[in-house]
Amino acid sequence: MSDPRRRLSVLLLDRIGYSFYQDRGGRSFLPEDRYSVRLVTSLDKVGEATGEELESVVAVDVYDNRALADAVHHQAGFKGIRADRLVAITERLLLRAAELRGELGLPGQTVEQALLFRDKVHMKEHLRAHGIRVPEFAPFSEAAARELLSRTTAVVAKPRLGSGARDIFVLREPADVAAFAAGQTDRLGEFEVEEFVDGELFHVDSVVQDSKVLAAVAARYIDKTTSYTELRPCRDVAVGPGPQLDALLEFNQRVLAAHPDFTGVTHHEMFVRDGEIVFCEIGARAGGGGVIAGFLSRTGVNLDEAVIRAQVEGTVPVPRPPADHLTGFTVIYADAGVLQRPLTPPDEPWVLECQVLARPGDRLSRPENCNDAVAIVSVRGDSEDEVIRRLDRVGEHMVPVVSPGS
Repeated sequence: MSDPRRRLSVLLLDRIGYSFYQDRGGRSFLPEDRYSVRLVTSLDKVGEATGEELESVVAVDVYDNRALADAVHHQAGFKGIRADRLVAITERLLLRAAELRGELGLPGQTVEQALLFRDKVHMKEHLRAHGIRVPEFAPFSEAAARELLSRTTAVVAKPRLGSGARDIFVLREPADVAAFAAGQTDRLGEFEVEEFVDGELFHVDSVVQDSKVLAAVAARYIDKTTSYTELRPCRDVAVGPGPQLDALLEFNQRVLAAHPDFTGVTHHEMFVRDGEIVFCEIGARAGGGGVIAGFLSRTGVNLDEAVIRAQVEGTVPVPRPPADHLTGFTVIYADAGVLQRPLTPPDEPWVLECQVLARPGDRLSRPENCNDAVAIVSVRGDSEDEVIRRLDRVGEHMVPVVSPGS
């Protein structure tokens, strides 16, 4: 093994499990001949922490800020050798990672830069100043919500630092505003309020070098991202060639041009209403669901690997132009209870990936956000219609059977 002092020392903050930091063939995104990894991982994921590149492993509750900070400071000076980089790829850890970089004096995304991709008020203020069409918005107050509601048909209240399509409230009457404020008294400072945009929701996922998009794939949500509240699948299909794709990609590049120092991966959501594109939000991370599988199929780049490469080396892998075939995915949810039957996808070559997240005998809770799935299946096809038909076939084939009991 190489001398760890000659390798770049990477302090990795993880909540999803170390097995995710490699490709399907087992190739590590942080190979031991180039990096030594000091891992801070979730208590329930420590069993996945294996690999020759691992120099030290600490398991904590990663959402306990004090415990996380103590673990990071320990790992940053492990054996008296200073870490070179601090890396995080999941959305809820990006801002905390930026704060810890500042404390440790490590290079990488700063708090100010991270807020433009995490705080929904900061991101829209920044983009509005650069001429991007954003919804009307304000930090939440009853007065701001009522004033905005007086000029629109509805408003949306959602957490400024929210993720997973959780805690989103559509308020249509002044009474709704009052009821929301009364029900969220202790958390109102965490929310923003914005104009309700009644349009189709799209997203563009990009690999970016110095604000220039190297490759991007656009897709449309067929179902609401909050479909988990009704236990209905959330389907998503790539947008094929044509004027709409061109317009989405052009808007995406304009948004990223407002971040001239950015290198990495973005998941950018936008509304289309009567031909007008309106910004929704943007994250400096890979999209969820089957976004990674679809992007890999079409460009050859794993988005999580691109995030790591950007944070460690300041560059991203060079993708090939998106292939002509299209992709899509469906996220499958189940009610509370015990899963009775295995979830298996159709045995077809057009199934790109099947993430089975629950097994027979598992006791399930009702989903609380869009990430609380029992399975995620990605498919490919030659047209949007073909992809949608195949997603529907997956949905018919993979119906969770849940019953109460132990």
